[in-house]
Amino acid sequence: MPPAWSGSASCTITVTGPGYQHSETQRWAVGGPTSVRGAFRLVPSRWTDTGSGSSHVTQGDQSRDITWTVKAAAAGKFQFVVRASDNKLVIGQANAQLRVANGITGTQQVTIGGVAQTPGAVGLEAFETQLPPIVAASTSRTVSGSTPPTRVAGSFGPFQPAAATVTKSCTWKFTKAGTHK
Repeated sequence: MPPAWSGSASCTITVTGPGYQHSETQRWAVGGPTSVRGAFRLVPSRWTDTGSGSSHVTQGDQSRDITWTVKAAAAGKFQFVVRASDNKLVIGQANAQLRVANGITGTQQVTIGGVAQTPGAVGLEAFETQLPPIVAASTSRTVSGSTPPTRVAGSFGPFQPAAATVTKSCTWKFTKAGTHK
């Protein structure tokens, strides 16, 4: 039976801009029956995404206010492999990007000339973020680490304005059980 890996990882994403704020935390719980595909050890994972945000945009005599919450979960896999080129352990997601329909829900309110229009529902897809590369000595039985809040480029929040600033920080800890090898 292959040595079993388990553990967790999380990333916090914060987006701020004019009249805009969004924050979410994505977590992965890793554990369960390990399957083997060549040199790869594949371990089930459970991804969850929680957070919230709001946007206020004014143009002329019209304004739009949107508030939302993020609540999504999906099953995935993590891979643990010792890279042949340098004998390093590499840990990462082993699935295509997870997505959850209506993982982001909320309300949109448009006001025209001071008159509030009928509020509308918001339903958007939530997307799994990518963990940074996790590389350790192949003999490691515990692998932990973190990245400081780092500015990243791209669109991470719903209705994100072009002038927004995005920061992302991640932490992880994985432990190998079973016989010493």
